[in-house]
Amino acid sequence: MNNVQRLNTLLILLMSIFPLVAQANSTPQQPPQSASEPTLADRGSAYYRFERLHVDSADGKRRYRLDLAIPRRAAPAAGYPVVYLLDGNNVLAELRDDWLGELDAGNPPVLVMVGYDIDGRYDMDLRTRDYTGASSADFLKSLITKIKPLIEKQQPIDRTRQMLWGHSFGGLFVLYALFEDPQAFQTWFAASPSLWYQPQTYAKGMGFAGIAKDSKRHVMIMRGSKEGRPPIKSFDGGSLERRKAMAAVPLDANQKVAEHLATLPGVTAHYQEFEGLAHGEMFNAALYPALRMAAGLK
Repeated sequence: MNNVQRLNTLLILLMSIFPLVAQANSTPQQPPQSASEPTLADRGSAYYRFERLHVDSADGKRRYRLDLAIPRRAAPAAGYPVVYLLDGNNVLAELRDDWLGELDAGNPPVLVMVGYDIDGRYDMDLRTRDYTGASSADFLKSLITKIKPLIEKQQPIDRTRQMLWGHSFGGLFVLYALFEDPQAFQTWFAASPSLWYQPQTYAKGMGFAGIAKDSKRHVMIMRGSKEGRPPIKSFDGGSLERRKAMAAVPLDANQKVAEHLATLPGVTAHYQEFEGLAHGEMFNAALYPALRMAAGLK
């Protein structure tokens, strides 16, 4: 059994005992979505219409499903703001029409839910591959060179108001992408990023030197007060060196990175902790304010 298989076996086990471990675990805890579970795209919205696109990865080896939520209101002269949402299957399953009604009161963004062609909410193998490790560079390339251009051909997009959002491993990817290519988006929203899993991203964040002052970037990092991290031995792949590196990442790593980023030129960064919330609960807790932020609402 390879490392990814071990990881996913553990994730499935953790999800099966979610009520017991939700407060301590730092990996996704959402229950599987059945094929028949209706989403807002099925039910319809008074404020948004929905479309589905597919795009191949940059290397042609994978296929992504893009669920688009497009405001019914005509685009402003500069185009719509846009939010690229990782774990798009789960975002669509959790999306609520009252949220979209609130967005309609501001400058409603196009929502691009980046997911996979599956019936459930998560494909653990694919999201682990895309959001973590060396192969995350391939996903970042797909996002920038394939997915974004496709959306910009389909809809009038304001390229000065682009957000990338992700939770857990997705939040980890948001920070990874920020440190690799800070020009790709203007707003970076990392919900409960699993920095403990990827110590090199934590180190890169603490050493990040900022960007040009004339190209301001906004970073939001959120975390629940009841979050922890699962036993490191379950994720070390049998490597003592990796176990030591993960253990060296402080429990307040997210806050430390946000505080460091806030000191840099060209970066506005904020950290927010939600009292009483565990890791899985942070998905919706962070999704809702991110959508409002993208619409220019407080």
